[in-house]
Amino acid sequence: MTAPKPQTAVSPVHGRLALGGIGLAVAISIDLHLRLSGQVSPIWQTLSEYVYGKLGGSSAAPLFSAMCLALALGSVALLTGIAKARRPGTTAVCALLGVWSAGLLVCGLVPVDPDGEARSLSGQVHNIAALTAFVALPAAAFVLTRRGRERCPWEPRRTTIRRLATASFASVGVVLGGFVVTLVIGPAHQEVTLGLFERLLFSVDVALLLSMVRPLVAASRR
Repeated sequence: MTAPKPQTAVSPVHGRLALGGIGLAVAISIDLHLRLSGQVSPIWQTLSEYVYGKLGGSSAAPLFSAMCLALALGSVALLTGIAKARRPGTTAVCALLGVWSAGLLVCGLVPVDPDGEARSLSGQVHNIAALTAFVALPAAAFVLTRRGRERCPWEPRRTTIRRLATASFASVGVVLGGFVVTLVIGPAHQEVTLGLFERLLFSVDVALLLSMVRPLVAASRR
């Protein structure tokens, strides 16, 4: 009986670039949480509100923007690696990952409205970009792992990727529901831990990205 042949890594260079961007974004996120723990509540306030934090006498906005940029660049590297695989449906996956990456860039460049202040146009742009991005990523994962593809490098991790994508969609629903509740009752009476759920969503999406990156850098057996 012939042993199964290992599939070669799809694109190690793009995989390493993706890992570098994602890793840098996570490192910056941890740094923001540690250094701004007394200014931004990880339970009640969203990640986007780190843009209003102060690091000494300087604004934390550039660091938050760098986090979004690093994650976007890592995602573009993933997109490019997937494009190299040239599998059926790749165009749709790359388009969705492009939407995710563009949404991250908008979130990094256009600040969210300060907590408790009136909604502005720029704040609405930020919110729409974030929602669109967080929906596009799990959608890309589902398209990437749909059945019917021969010798697809992502097939061995299909179950893991789809479970993470489902968890991402569920987290988006919770965050969106919490945001709507906050708009209705007002921040002063907020009872939904919006920040905590958004951090859960961020963690799930990072895990999802890493699962999608792995076939770029590691061979798998069929």
